Amino acid sequence: MEELFRDFWWLMFPLFGMVLAFRGQANEFARRERVLAEAERNLESRP
Repeated sequence: MEELFRDFWWLMFPLFGMVLAFRGQANEFARRERVLAEAERNLESRP
């Protein structure tokens, strides 16, 4: 197990980057959904 970690420790950085990118995309998707839902509510409430 120690040899495996010693040989592949550097893979933690790209994996961490992928996790951060995934979280960023998920947050962006949620933000867009909120904006679109609010815009739809505003359009529906117009006379």
